[in-house]
Amino acid sequence: MYSVVVGIGNPLLGDDAVGLEVVKRLKEKNEKNVDTKLCMAGGLELAETIADYDLAIIVDAVKGIDGVKEISIDDYKESVANHDISFPSAYRILSKYIRMPKVRIVGIGINNIEMKEEISDETKEKIPVAIKFIKKILEEENELVGES
Repeated sequence: MYSVVVGIGNPLLGDDAVGLEVVKRLKEKNEKNVDTKLCMAGGLELAETIADYDLAIIVDAVKGIDGVKEISIDDYKESVANHDISFPSAYRILSKYIRMPKVRIVGIGINNIEMKEEISDETKEKIPVAIKFIKKILEEENELVGES
């Protein structure tokens, strides 16, 4: 299975960068058969980034949730500044014209976004949890492919 894990965020907005940090650390662990990408935009750019993969795992900070959890594509609202259409809309549109992957979204709960270049200690504690969660998704998806 050709998979990509995409970290979303803005490195200048504190905890909003947690998705970027998770994917950087995942890349250091050198997961096999998994591409990693960092994205500081949502909407159409994010949808184009994941096109042609079999599986895309999007990792992003989400206000209003606790811990680390999966979010449906329809409930996903990018935390980054987005001046085009939303990711769910872009995904649906592109799906009509090109092969789009199965998408699973990992939300990491944050309390606030502020101008600073550091992730809070509270949010940093969720990074290993998110990495474990992503690895579990990758294992599940690879098992499903093996069953087909």
